[in-house]
Amino acid sequence: MINEDHFVLLVTRKLVGVATPAEIAELDALLEQSPVWKEKYHHLRHYFEDPLQVSAENTEQALQLTLNKIKSPQPANVHPIGSAKSGRWKWIAAVTAAAVLIPVGVFLFITANNQTTDAPRQQWVKRSNGKAIRSFIELGDGSKIWLNAESVVTYPEKFRGNSREIFLEGEAFFDVASNARRPFVIHLKNGTIKVLGTSFNIRAYANEPVQTAVVTGKVAFIPRYEDNKKIGDTIFITPDVKVSYTASSGTLIKGNTIGSEDKAWTEGRLIFRNATLEEIGASLERNFNKRVEFEANAPKQFRLTGSFHNNSLEDIMYYLSKSKAFHYRITDSTLVIGE
Repeated sequence: MINEDHFVLLVTRKLVGVATPAEIAELDALLEQSPVWKEKYHHLRHYFEDPLQVSAENTEQALQLTLNKIKSPQPANVHPIGSAKSGRWKWIAAVTAAAVLIPVGVFLFITANNQTTDAPRQQWVKRSNGKAIRSFIELGDGSKIWLNAESVVTYPEKFRGNSREIFLEGEAFFDVASNARRPFVIHLKNGTIKVLGTSFNIRAYANEPVQTAVVTGKVAFIPRYEDNKKIGDTIFITPDVKVSYTASSGTLIKGNTIGSEDKAWTEGRLIFRNATLEEIGASLERNFNKRVEFEANAPKQFRLTGSFHNNSLEDIMYYLSKSKAFHYRITDSTLVIGE
């Protein structure tokens, strides 16, 4: 007989999009077998899908606002779950609903289920960079993170348990402290990366392929497919090898690279090798905080190569335009590229 904690964990992982195919299959089977579980599932999903207008920067405040909303009178078509544990279910629903806005809410839920009531709550830290900003972070275990512009990393103040798990959106370079007994796990929107101790770069911006390149050591990349029935293979990556994964098409490419160039941005260098001008424009927009606009489609597909070290945007565009003829103009807030 499945216990309630495990059922809630399965539901929460599915609603926030991190459940494995095996977990989804297990949950679907439970919902088919038991009307009780099915009712509880719909109860949780109701709060998850409710469009809460909450600022996601403060997890505790978001959770409290969600709790207050749940405590208010319910619509007639929503049937509360009657049991001695209804308060617990409301709290779980609050965490689930908040998680759609702030992944930290899920972290608090998972941590709470793994601790006794007397144990201290796991504290999570969220660091985010805007455009044209880079930062350096040293974790409690001695691991180091260089966080690129327009990127977010979430990590615990202190690692507990048998693994070291963090969450990344955007790009970061990692130098992970070796600990064979506690694997280091990085959760991405479209995959997971597991290491023991190594240095590597991860590029995982929204609407771009996930790219992972190793400088030293070895990492395992597990893609998350949009087809939940397809189980992701584990791809091992060694030094000077890069994996690029596009979730929308399920395309995974493994090829050679120069590891030191993939971390060049941590040293103020921008290196483009046979990159399209559209790809270069996206990088320049993040690094210089200027919106990039194309007045024509043709220049987007121009392929260019160049290496720059702490150069101004004006310098970079001047040299790029000499290698492939196109026009551009730079304003206070915009870089406009035309034919």
